[in-house]
Amino acid sequence: MTNELRDMMLIAGCGVSGRAAARLAARLDIPFALLDEQDNDSLRAFAASLPKQPESIYFGFRAQDELPLFERTVLSPGFRAGNPVRAKLAAVSGQLVSELEFALAACGKPFVGITGTNGKTTTTELTAELFRAAGVRACACGNNGYAMSDAAIDCLDGKLDLPVVEISSFQLEIMPVPHPAAAAVLNLASDHIDRHGSMEAYAAAKFKLLGDPAANCVVNSLILDRFKSAAPGQKLHTFSAVLPADFTVQNGSLSFRGRDIIPIGKLALKGVHNLENALAALALLASVRGEDAVFDPAVAKALAEFESGPHRLELFLTANGVRYINDSKATNPHAVNAALAAVGGDRNVVILLGGLDKDMNFAELAASLNHLKCAVVFGSCGQKIAAFLEKNSVPLSMCETFPDAVEKAVAAASSGDVVLLSPATASMDMFRDYRDRGDRFKALCRKFAAPDGPAMEQTAKPRV
Repeated sequence: MTNELRDMMLIAGCGVSGRAAARLAARLDIPFALLDEQDNDSLRAFAASLPKQPESIYFGFRAQDELPLFERTVLSPGFRAGNPVRAKLAAVSGQLVSELEFALAACGKPFVGITGTNGKTTTTELTAELFRAAGVRACACGNNGYAMSDAAIDCLDGKLDLPVVEISSFQLEIMPVPHPAAAAVLNLASDHIDRHGSMEAYAAAKFKLLGDPAANCVVNSLILDRFKSAAPGQKLHTFSAVLPADFTVQNGSLSFRGRDIIPIGKLALKGVHNLENALAALALLASVRGEDAVFDPAVAKALAEFESGPHRLELFLTANGVRYINDSKATNPHAVNAALAAVGGDRNVVILLGGLDKDMNFAELAASLNHLKCAVVFGSCGQKIAAFLEKNSVPLSMCETFPDAVEKAVAAASSGDVVLLSPATASMDMFRDYRDRGDRFKALCRKFAAPDGPAMEQTAKPRV
């Protein structure tokens, strides 16, 4: 290692956000180097495809390998605090920044930020849709697969005026307080405790998004007291489907301070949690475009027609009276409770639970056990979930493999039941990500459900 600080940026981690950061660095003509713990043909092909070539490449990097000093390092959120490679990067970097921080500084446009334990992706996509209906060139980006750095390139190229950014606690943990035009914290529940160390530290990372005194803040009424103690004084809109709030449910409609916006029955989105996602999106629109914007007929039309994407309460198959629902995006107990409230009846749900634990409290599932006919448990934290379920007398099966788990779930269901993948955990013990898990679930259900009889694909708009 040399002692000379290089006037160069290191991009550490070449996943979705790291690759986007490299494209943005090339667009800005910033000298940069690439680093990743992996080394494969895909990474090499990506590096070769960039319009500006990296000055250096450190693929297959290990903590004991030598590195020069860098002015700053764009750090992938995949590098946890205890990772020895992260410690090495901190030692050789003048500054560690997140991809989000790098991209926001470069884009030159205002942005809307959205965080929370659950509902981020749906709310981000819906918020962008409402802004487009109101005449703003907006797009959903950030932690949803379209990285902020790619959105920044679109801003620089004159294609985009308002990034609506899904932001995770991982992205916020090393950032200074950001400066959004408006920002929302949707909810707070047990998640990523293994990463942050405590619920308090997790909440602090989330509330950092609302730390700018000039920001227009949107907060769920359920966590309002916690917000006021963490970030007092900001301009505020509240929302809640069940508590008093500026944006709430009243007389069967989404409403703002007593004025109806749209009847609930006209919405494609179903479930109390999705009503709150819609209320948050409306509050963000009002914060930026003015309160009259929420009564625009074009906004009402966009609200009515919006449907959440795959892997979120996705009703994909009905066979012999059984509904099969893919909710692979439910990676914590709070999300599972929302799913069961939306689709469950009286002990009619065969649920698949399990995966990679994040040191969460599975006792939070107690509120929804009345919906369960039985559970099929799998994955690295299966025993932990099973212990809770057994204590609460929930019939269950333990499975070593995911195909066995799906086959058992299908066999346990009868007409009128729901087979629901809502695993309450991360996916990376057995799958690439939650999308891979959901796709595997759908394929296996189609294989095992009524193999000797007709299986009807769900083509109508799901009303789960």
